[in-house]
Amino acid sequence: LFYSVICIFLSAMNGIIFSDSLSWIYFFWEVTTICSFILISYNNNKEAFDSGFRALTINLLGGICFLVGIIMFKNLMGINTLTQIIKCGPVSGIFILPVFMLCIASFTKSAQLPFQSWLLGAMVAPTPVSALLHSSTMVKAGVYLIIKLSPAYSGTWLGNTLAIYGGLSFVICSAIAISQRNAKRVLAYSTIADLGLIISSAGMGTSIS
Repeated sequence: LFYSVICIFLSAMNGIIFSDSLSWIYFFWEVTTICSFILISYNNNKEAFDSGFRALTINLLGGICFLVGIIMFKNLMGINTLTQIIKCGPVSGIFILPVFMLCIASFTKSAQLPFQSWLLGAMVAPTPVSALLHSSTMVKAGVYLIIKLSPAYSGTWLGNTLAIYGGLSFVICSAIAISQRNAKRVLAYSTIADLGLIISSAGMGTSIS
């Protein structure tokens, strides 16, 4: 079961990367959520189940935001793919709402403040899960989507907000990581901080970042 779920998880991550359709990205997005729940709960004790359900709840909340964003893209702009989002360039007014919803989904998946609790809880999982999935793979899906969406919010209030938000996450979580003594918690907080820095750079949207 353990290795089968890890293989399904990694396959879903590849599906997110290679898909252009928003519907397929959403499908693989939710597959990673389910696989993550199974792997976090793998030890079959109360702490593992509590952490697994916390991760499932937060990531399903992000999944709902993702779904709402897809529906809004379809109904407001007739957009179904990432390529169409990139080609439409910076958006404004009500048309930036679906971009915002997808950014919220990305924050939950990348465990950014205030959604970081699921990643900290995920560290009760077996070490390969903590290292491979929750520090180097699954959480990258969120920042990947934010970077892909950058042409849509470049130069807008949303881009500026992302730059500030990511910068604050980087500073706060870096400070917390330094104060930790547990290796897995150091790994978790430093991961969140690094992802915040990437989000901040995406929000700036300049050649320097």
